[in-house]
Amino acid sequence: MKKNIFLLLAAALAFASCDKDDQNYPDGYDTHYYVAYNYNTSSTGSLVLQNSTHSIDRDAATPLKLQIKFMSENPRDFDVRARLYVRNSHYFLRSIGVTAPPENYFATEDSLAVPGVDFQLLDKNMNVMTPVRADSVTYYEIVFPNAQKTVETIYLQPLNNEDYAHMRCVWLSFALHKIETRISEEMLKYTALNVDAGPYKVSTMSNSYYRRINIR
Repeated sequence: MKKNIFLLLAAALAFASCDKDDQNYPDGYDTHYYVAYNYNTSSTGSLVLQNSTHSIDRDAATPLKLQIKFMSENPRDFDVRARLYVRNSHYFLRSIGVTAPPENYFATEDSLAVPGVDFQLLDKNMNVMTPVRADSVTYYEIVFPNAQKTVETIYLQPLNNEDYAHMRCVWLSFALHKIETRISEEMLKYTALNVDAGPYKVSTMSNSYYRRINIR
C-alpha cells in the first residue's frame, strides 16, 4: 500500500514538472516574473514573439498600440512594477547595430526622438504616462496589479514636432543592454534583468524585448 502511494506521488510530481516545461517559460515565476512585447503575426500567419520596428506619422491622430505580455503563475497581494526603458544611448544603438553603416544616421542626437517633445506614452485608459528619469536613464513604470498574468496595452502618441524635417526614432526596451539572441528551442531562456525590486524580480526575453518606433 505504501509503495502504491509513493508511486502515485511520484507520478503527480512528474506530471507537474512536465506541465511547467510545456508552458515554455523560463525558470522562476514564483516571485520572479517575465515581461515582453506580445506576439506579432509572421508572414506565414503564425504568432511569434519577436523584436520589431513600427512607423507612425508625426501628425497622426490615432496613437500606435503596443501590447505587453506579463508572465506570472501565482497572483500575489502586491503589485509588480516593470520598467520600459527609453534606450537612445549610443552604446545601446551600437550594440544592436543601428549606428553602423548604412544607418550611421542614428549617431546624431537630431535623429533621436525625445519623450515629451516628439511623443508621449499613454496608458490603457489613454492617460499620459510620466517618464521617470534616474541616473541618466529614462523609463516608464508599468504596473501589474496583484502580479496577475495579463496582456497590457499602452499607446505611443506623436506630438507633431515640426522642428525636424527628417524621421525621429526611439527604442522602447525592457532591457538596458542588448540581449544576445539564440535561434533555438531554448531561446526563451536567454533573458536579462528588467528590475530587481527586492520582494520580486522582473526579467525580459531576448526575442521580444524592444520595439523601434519611427516617427516620420
